[in-house]
Amino acid sequence: MNSSKSADIKLPLSVAIGWGIGTVVPSIMFNITNVFLMRFMTDLLGIAAATAGAVFAASKIYDAVTDPVMGTISDRTRSPWGRHRPYLLLGAVVCGASLVAIFAPPGWVVESNAAWYMLGALVLYSTGYTIFNVPYLAMPAEMTENYHERSFLMSWRVTAINVAQVGGLILAPVILVSAGGGREGYAVVGWVMAGVVILAGIISFTMTAKAPYHDVPSGPSPSFKDQVRTVAGNKPFLKLIVIKFFMLLANSFSFGAYAYFVQRVLQQQDTTLSYMFMTSTAASLLAIPIWLKVSKRVGKARTLMIACSILSLASLSWLLAGSNEPLLLILMRPMGTGIAAAGILLIGQSMLPDTIEYDRRRTGMERAGIFAGIYTTAEKFAYALGPAITGILLGAMGYISGTGGGGIEQPESAITAIYLAIAVAPPICLMMAVGMLFFYDLDEEKLKATTQEI
Repeated sequence: MNSSKSADIKLPLSVAIGWGIGTVVPSIMFNITNVFLMRFMTDLLGIAAATAGAVFAASKIYDAVTDPVMGTISDRTRSPWGRHRPYLLLGAVVCGASLVAIFAPPGWVVESNAAWYMLGALVLYSTGYTIFNVPYLAMPAEMTENYHERSFLMSWRVTAINVAQVGGLILAPVILVSAGGGREGYAVVGWVMAGVVILAGIISFTMTAKAPYHDVPSGPSPSFKDQVRTVAGNKPFLKLIVIKFFMLLANSFSFGAYAYFVQRVLQQQDTTLSYMFMTSTAASLLAIPIWLKVSKRVGKARTLMIACSILSLASLSWLLAGSNEPLLLILMRPMGTGIAAAGILLIGQSMLPDTIEYDRRRTGMERAGIFAGIYTTAEKFAYALGPAITGILLGAMGYISGTGGGGIEQPESAITAIYLAIAVAPPICLMMAVGMLFFYDLDEEKLKATTQEI
């Protein structure tokens, strides 16, 4: 495959779809762990809520530290398939194995040793996630340099994320209930989702065979320390990191509280989760072309502000929800969430390759991998902090852990903690992101001006 640096290149539709399918791997990993893992650890393995949050956070911190290293490895890889693409296969296999380890723990894992076992399983999870996701996110910056075509490319990623939600957030609860719940039900979920993850990685690797890529530059490679130092000079990238951190932190609060909220506050079965995520998925898919048009009209930063504001209102509305609420009213909230999430995912993800292109035009250096690695580091810290705070909050407000599933009666203070995690914390984080977006100024004109200067 020849490398291509043409800004006018038109990606084959099959390549765009194939790359988008790859996001099924991290999406399923993210969805089922962030929705079910905390409750699985507290209600079935008997791990205290605060301890469960700390275990999850520790694995994410490990994950965050390894991301920039993986970015450097990816940037320096020489292969017939390019620098980043080979890791799609390896990462998918490790990711699949980790889902089995997490949700189908062997019988000897009991309450006394469960925390240590889950820490090891989550380290395996984090390793697989890093191997796959860092090179995967580095690919778009090399696949096309067209400002708006990146949004088109990301539209297939958002579409695939919604497909992954069908598996991770709609099908998984149905499988869990059908398999009888308990550890046996979670084990079935783990094995099924592992198969889906591995298959998605294989398909993405195969369909991106014709994706353009940049060869490893000749001559000595800059050290990891030098790369990180020069990356710090990319101000739009640094602003994007802060923006994404707060958006993802909001997401980690919401997803971590959903399973608790449906069971403890709404007093519904896990099948209600399926209905909620089905509604959110449908709304997100329908909203994708609308967000593409809005972005072209008002710019990416303003579009992201609008999406964050809609999601804040949808999150705050959970304060009005209770156990007597009809299902139709419950589903109106995930409808708003899905519409907003489509805009956040589509535009937020398309801004990363913009900042990478800006760096390449400004410095002439090829280092998409290190940017993707640092970008996902912020992602992992957000995903570590959200569940950790949620676990600490639940523990401090009296949430009772055990091995009996959802039958344990919870104090009113624990229910309040769940409300805070799903309805109050996310809007605060999203408004922080909106505040930073006022200072983000990298648009198509600035990219063109940077090229002209060089």
